[in-house]
Amino acid sequence: MTSTSISLWERVDLMHGQLAVLGTALYNAITGIFRGQSGASGYGLHIGNAALRRLCNRLSAEQFQYMNGPTRSVYETFLQKKGLQPETVLLKHGAQGHWIGNKNAKNVVIYYHGGGFAVPGAAGHMAFYSSVIDTLNAEGHDIALFLITYSLTPHAVYPTQLRQAVEALRYILTETNRDPANVIVGGDSAGGNLAVAVLLHLSHPHPEIEPLSDIAPLAGLFAFAPWVSFVHEGASVQENQYKDMIGPEILNRWSHMYLAGKESDAWSEPNRAPTEWWRDAKVKEVLVLAGRDEILFDSIDAFVKKFQVYRDLDAMLTDGTRAWGDSCCTGLRRWFYWKGDTAGERIEGVVAVSSLGCQKRKGNTWSAFHYTKHVEY
Repeated sequence: MTSTSISLWERVDLMHGQLAVLGTALYNAITGIFRGQSGASGYGLHIGNAALRRLCNRLSAEQFQYMNGPTRSVYETFLQKKGLQPETVLLKHGAQGHWIGNKNAKNVVIYYHGGGFAVPGAAGHMAFYSSVIDTLNAEGHDIALFLITYSLTPHAVYPTQLRQAVEALRYILTETNRDPANVIVGGDSAGGNLAVAVLLHLSHPHPEIEPLSDIAPLAGLFAFAPWVSFVHEGASVQENQYKDMIGPEILNRWSHMYLAGKESDAWSEPNRAPTEWWRDAKVKEVLVLAGRDEILFDSIDAFVKKFQVYRDLDAMLTDGTRAWGDSCCTGLRRWFYWKGDTAGERIEGVVAVSSLGCQKRKGNTWSAFHYTKHVEY
């Protein structure tokens, strides 16, 4: 969890990498005018995504970690700028939990950040969810966020991260004595992978991780662009490789680092879980968001179809952009709104501040709608 140290050569190479990213941005600023249907929907988004793809492919995990700093440091800096006191809990197996909002709130969201298991949590995560918590509490809901710092690759590999993610939930349920009906787990990308894997662990425990047995269903789970499969091929990969902010090359590298030679399974790749395993999922509400133009779309769609065989699930598709990435990159804020006094009563909707074309999945199809306010399903 400490700062990553890199060699002098890696620091020099980092500067060269940043120059390469600048070159990619300039190149795409010119060619992006003629991108047609193969590029991102917006001109600025096309340039930004191309630059980020280049950055991911060019830098090592250690360089990313050196450049960004550890999640805890990002969290502490963010709260200090807001004039708030950071509150961090040291969890078992090396994880850390960081409170945003009142740690004694009735309801809590356990959040696992994305980043391919290799990149620390970003200030954008903190700002986005801080605004979520502030908004919900202003509306009379009593809720806080518990942001998890888990060990990153290549310093730790699977199933370490899942063990730490489970431990975070165990802490909230046993040490803070919260009712599962007041607990939501969620994450984006790799964090979405962890959230779904934690849910699977509740009903089908990982053989190397201590079970969390005999608990009531959680209030909810949300997953923004969850990385549920490490098979990076198919139509959405081919069609969206120049639209998305990440590409198959970096996903392949990150997944190989995560598994470190181990055979993948249902907990590392939730799409591998047998369909019937989701029958007993210990959760009341599930929301999955995906972007039409992201390379992970086909695998997310496959997961949604499998889950919906036995359980209800709200799945929403943003029109042309990544579900989580678009929130960070273009300022679209999405949040959950709970009706009543408890988080477990009903996830009513997702809010977009500006008008956004979206689709909600019903059965085997995506039905289109637009919304700019709370939408009850």
